[in-house]
This record gives sequence, C-alpha cells and structure tokens, in this order.
Amino acid sequence: MPNTSTRANMTIGAFSQLSRLSLKALRLYDALGLLAPAYTDDASGYRYYDPAQLERARQISLLRQLDLPLSAIAEVLDAAQVERGPIFMRLWQGIEATHQQRRGLAEYLIKQFESPEQRSLTMPQTATTQPSFTVQQRFVPQQPVVSLTRRVYVSELGAFFEDSMRVLTFITAQGGQGRGPMFAIYHGEVNNDSDGPVEICFPYSGDLRPEGEFTLRNEPAHFEAYVTLTKAQFEFPQILSAHDAAQAHGNQLGQCGQLSPREVYNRDWNNTGPDDPVGDVAWPFVPRDQA
Repeated sequence: MPNTSTRANMTIGAFSQLSRLSLKALRLYDALGLLAPAYTDDASGYRYYDPAQLERARQISLLRQLDLPLSAIAEVLDAAQVERGPIFMRLWQGIEATHQQRRGLAEYLIKQFESPEQRSLTMPQTATTQPSFTVQQRFVPQQPVVSLTRRVYVSELGAFFEDSMRVLTFITAQGGQGRGPMFAIYHGEVNNDSDGPVEICFPYSGDLRPEGEFTLRNEPAHFEAYVTLTKAQFEFPQILSAHDAAQAHGNQLGQCGQLSPREVYNRDWNNTGPDDPVGDVAWPFVPRDQA
C-alpha cells in the first residue's frame, strides 16, 4: 500500500482539500477518464493521487467556470500542449456566440415585459439591438409544391435544411423544374423543447409522382405580411422581432392564424454576405373584408 502520509500519494480526501474539488466531482472525473487517480488499491478500492495532478485539477475547475462541458474539457487537456490553445479558442468562440444569443434574447424579452410607457423611455438605448422593420404585404397565388416534413429541435434544424436539398434532385429526376423560391413553414415552435413540425417546400412545375418522404400538394393562395431580412438578421434571436413585426402587420390588415408562418428564401444562402438580403419572414393573413 502506498505511503498516504506524504503528498507523493494523496488520498482522495487530501487531494479534494488541496484541489478544492468535491469528492463527488473527483469520482465523476475518474469515471469519465478526465482525472483518473494515479493509483487505485484493488483490495480496498481507495483512490490515491499524485501532486502533479493538482495542475490538471485546477485547469478543469477553471474551464468548468466557463460552462465548458466535460467532453470539451477532455478534448483540450488531452491534446498535445501546442494544440491546446487553438482547440480552446475554437470552443470559446462557440461559448461567446451562445452568450451573445442569450443577451439578445434577454433584450427581446425585456421589451416584451415592458409597458408602452417604459418602451418609449428605453427605446433610444436599445434601438441598435432591437431594429425596426419595414413590413410589406403581397398576394401569393396557389402553387404546387414538393414538401418534406419533419419534427426537429433547434439543434437539428440546420441539418434538416441541408438534407432538404435532395428535393431538387427528386424534381429534376422526374423531369420537373423548380419554380420560385423554397420556403419553410413552421407549424409549431422549434427550440430546445419543442420540435415543430417544420415543412420545407419547393414550388415546381411538371408531372411528378410522390416518393418516400417527398409529398406533393397545393399550397393555397393567400395574402401575407412579410419582412425582408439580411443573412445576419435571420440569426436567433434577431429573427423574433421580425416575426413579431410581420404578425402584427398581418393582424392590422386582417387575421393571422389560418396558415402557419414561414421563411421564404429567395436568395442563394451560401453566396450571400451577412449584410445582404437573403429572404423574408412572412405571416399569412385573411384580409379583414374576407374574414
């Protein structure tokens, strides 16, 4: 058995005291292979640590304070010394992007909770983060579409859009042609807890037959209020204000709700810059004289 009276082989209790990590955390890090003991006694199961491990314990503690998941911490600390900096910077940029999204969402919610009087007082300070939009309206005729519908959470949305590009191959393979911009209909909320569903539609012309996930239907004619956004404005949570503006305008002109809101992509997403117009957020409405 090792000499536990010296720092050369510290018990888990002694290591916990010096590292300021709880016994529960040390056992978890051991189970995950993030901070395994230097030695475990086979007979007793006691864990013993080397003082050289204190630096790794300190780094784990600091990285956890940045809300870095344990798997990401292992990725950093298990890399060669020369690779740790670049790996950490990549992970930190992701954390900063998340914080920026949360900050924008908090500003949006503050506006939602304020009274009209409070909004008028705070508008100058938040005008740069809560942009005003020019809302327009248009009539969209009935059109045949190939649609692909799935239940997806927000983390799965990007992959769904990428996979939906298969619809274009399906259309051309059957001798049809794409006709007009693709659009995504949100039949329910999409976030970390709600999965839509989301329906991605491609207008077409030609005589097509449904196949697998690809459904053929007619999107009904309707009026819609819409806001044109840049690529940067499509990012969450900026897009929430655009949805609010379009819905409010639609309700001023009539009644929203019979058809679900949608995003219309009338530019090539991959070949546009962050400040270039790339598409619209649209809310269908029934005009007041037709409701």
